[in-house]
Amino acid sequence: MRSVLGFAVVSMLWGCAVSTPAHAAAPVPKRGTTARTEHITPEMIADLESVGEVAISPDGRRVAFVKRVPRAQHDGPSTMVRALFVVDAGKGAPRQFTFEPDAASAPTWSPDGQQIAFIGRRKGDAAAQIYVVAADGGNARALTKLRSSVRELQWSPDGRSLAYTTDVAPTEQEQAAQDVGRDHVVGDVEGTRRQLFVMPIDGDEAKAITPRDFHVERVRWSPKGDAFALVGGERADVDGTMMYGGVYRVASAGGKPTRLCDTAGKLGELAWSPDGGTVAFLGASDIHDPTAGVVFVVPATGGTARALTAEYAGTGQWLEFIDDATLAVMANEDTAVALLRVSLRDGKRSRAIATTPICHGADLVRGVFACSGEGPTHPPELFVGKLGARTMQRRTHGNPQLDRVLLGEQSVLRWKAADGLALAGVVTMPVGHRKGERHPLVVMPHGGPEGVSQQGWNTRSGYPVQLFAANGYVVFEPNYRGSSGRGVAFGKADHGDLGGKEFDDVLAGIDELVRQGVVDGDRVGMGGWSYGGYFSGLAATRHSARFRAAMVGAAITNWMSFTGTSEIEHENSLVHWNLWPYDQPELVWSRSPMAHTKQSKTATLIVHGSSDTRVPPEQAKELYRALRHAGTTTEVVFYPREGHGLGEREHQLDFMHRFLAWFDRHLQAAEG
Repeated sequence: MRSVLGFAVVSMLWGCAVSTPAHAAAPVPKRGTTARTEHITPEMIADLESVGEVAISPDGRRVAFVKRVPRAQHDGPSTMVRALFVVDAGKGAPRQFTFEPDAASAPTWSPDGQQIAFIGRRKGDAAAQIYVVAADGGNARALTKLRSSVRELQWSPDGRSLAYTTDVAPTEQEQAAQDVGRDHVVGDVEGTRRQLFVMPIDGDEAKAITPRDFHVERVRWSPKGDAFALVGGERADVDGTMMYGGVYRVASAGGKPTRLCDTAGKLGELAWSPDGGTVAFLGASDIHDPTAGVVFVVPATGGTARALTAEYAGTGQWLEFIDDATLAVMANEDTAVALLRVSLRDGKRSRAIATTPICHGADLVRGVFACSGEGPTHPPELFVGKLGARTMQRRTHGNPQLDRVLLGEQSVLRWKAADGLALAGVVTMPVGHRKGERHPLVVMPHGGPEGVSQQGWNTRSGYPVQLFAANGYVVFEPNYRGSSGRGVAFGKADHGDLGGKEFDDVLAGIDELVRQGVVDGDRVGMGGWSYGGYFSGLAATRHSARFRAAMVGAAITNWMSFTGTSEIEHENSLVHWNLWPYDQPELVWSRSPMAHTKQSKTATLIVHGSSDTRVPPEQAKELYRALRHAGTTTEVVFYPREGHGLGEREHQLDFMHRFLAWFDRHLQAAEG
């Protein structure tokens, strides 16, 4: 049985008391029957539900999925309640299988379709455990009592066992040393390795399949049950798993993993052909490729990996075999998502389903494809369709309140860069916009820089697009050079020139909106997170003359100090800069917002998670103190317990209200 790998499995609090029988959710209402009269608010955005992971039953008739519902602050600071649901693929209302608060994730069906295993955490559990529930509902039973959370999870092809990964437990000697405080670290942080185990479904003791010194990042069980394909390696730190992993095979009885093929750079999803003779995977074209978006195939016994989509002007996100000769590949294409058939013989591509939503987590069984899909008017919902169909059927409707909300019109903007490069992005107009009106503009650049803005539901707490549209702003989400969705060459087009032509691409897009007469060029602001926050920092400093306001979220502000403190030193240097910053400090410093603070006149709001290890919060402190010294209007906010983004509801609400108020003060007030 395949695992569903569309979403990373996150260890979160969960409780599971499944009623008997499972409860039916409210039926999907008909659309278009409610008048849109309300404006969206931060509270509405924070309370939106969405569908996450999906898993199709072996007969293709039912779909298990995880619904993510934000948890009220009085229930604790955790981000989401995750409940398990099951629905018939073609008709009928979903049935809820788990009810106690907190989280269920990674559902996977037994090969006979009689049981569903998933990862969850009940009150009293030391970590996220493996639970199993009957496919028709009932009480879920725990199969493990582990000290570290379960990550990957899937059934054996014969249905007798479950494979899972979990953190390597300390030895007795290591634990004894920790107990008395001898836990110092010599050298850089190594990270915690994950080990692969197989456990009989009857609850007998699990067996370690991989050695303690080998880190397992992803795993797929072979159709014959005799082996596993793995993505992993010796290193377990973030840089190591991102940049230096490999594709391996290990016998299902256990042993030392052997490398199947040479790879370079980032790696993604894995899949076995039905006959067990081929392993397909997503990977980078080379060590400098920013995404694991190229489809490769390799003999399951090992050999040379063959790229099937090296010249494809898109970016692979997920894959699965349709048959021994054909792959289904879900890929970002410009501002859309496509589901493709890809021939193993020659790499020839065609549409597997003519039109799909913006898909995320996905599964494919017996010609039935399911995904978590979003569109301009709705967050991720469950969509199901058959290969060869024109469209997919929406099977859930989790946010009926949005039917009452006025939304700004969303469309794709196309323009040319100064050097003639064709570019695209997403523009959302203000609610109630009338022809001839000019509005203030908020640019919301995506992160990465290998992220992408698409024609989906682009409103979330960090990027509250429709909130700004409801308050009179045009919102522009540009896909500058370096974004994904347009092939390897476009993804590498910003390398060695960070903050250079890629930022000029955004300026050219702003100029196009001004030329079209919808934007007031004197009232422009920028707000983004991570690399989008870096862009906002440049807008507030190096390009201050063009921007009245900025929101700098979880941003790189000093490339030199970032290189020395971030968990992605190698990824940043090898993939994006194509050089080591320590070798060319003058160049990387010149592209840092910190180098240009003296010229800043832009009102700058800086926000950061206090526990961010990707971009350490000291980056925010540096920029804030430099802007304050320069006399710039600025404010800095740190959110406790938050990492590289905001998860707690009260923090999300504070940020959205603060972001909007800052821009209202410095952009709307500038009118006239």
